[in-house]
Amino acid sequence: MRTLALVLLALAACGGSPAPPPEVLSSHASEPLARDTAAPKITWADNTFVTATLPAVARAAEITVVALRDHDGGRGYPNLEIEVRDRNDKTIQSITILIPNEYETLAPDGKPGDVLAKRIEAANAELAKLHGVHDLVPMKPLDLQKPADGSDPHLAIGDNLDVDWNKDHLHVFPHNVDRPVTTVDGHGWLAPSHTSCAGCGVCENPAFLGAVYHAPAINIVVVEIRYHGTDTCEEPGDQPHVVAWY
Repeated sequence: MRTLALVLLALAACGGSPAPPPEVLSSHASEPLARDTAAPKITWADNTFVTATLPAVARAAEITVVALRDHDGGRGYPNLEIEVRDRNDKTIQSITILIPNEYETLAPDGKPGDVLAKRIEAANAELAKLHGVHDLVPMKPLDLQKPADGSDPHLAIGDNLDVDWNKDHLHVFPHNVDRPVTTVDGHGWLAPSHTSCAGCGVCENPAFLGAVYHAPAINIVVVEIRYHGTDTCEEPGDQPHVVAWY
């Protein structure tokens, strides 16, 4: 052991340079490139946020950018958070722009004040950096099928894909093919049962397929799960999830 230690010390003294640090995977990992296409952008109109260019996915499918909103119960105040997700649906970056309780202070008269305007500007600058690094492509909604019996929608079709939500699993099929390219366990996407007040009954918020987004030739969909609610059992906010395959 002692001989080995001396050998290692001698090798260190002879000088090899230390291993370089691991590459940082973020919008600041390299100088953003100029793109021919426009970056996603957040705007404000008619007393709410406009996010028509989201979700967006990297052309090489390494990240996806999604917008999240809370329903905010009876008030329904505008709010917005942007998340960058990896291929496994893990959040790797979050940009909070407005929470519901800030609305009356930061958007007086339904228009952004200085603080909110600066937050929107900063978020758009970060989206531009992400676009420069990752070449973001806007995702478009697939055609959500409405069941003839009036039950909850569970199937979306488009871009040669059939995306089916089966109560607690999501299946992605090539169009009119029985074998899925991927199946995801969605139990973790379900709203847990809970009581809204002392003495109240148990609240259930059944989940259904609200929307599916996709960009042609990229093997990722963003699935938006929505929930039923009542006056006493408020529904959670819509939840986007990234589903990727090879």
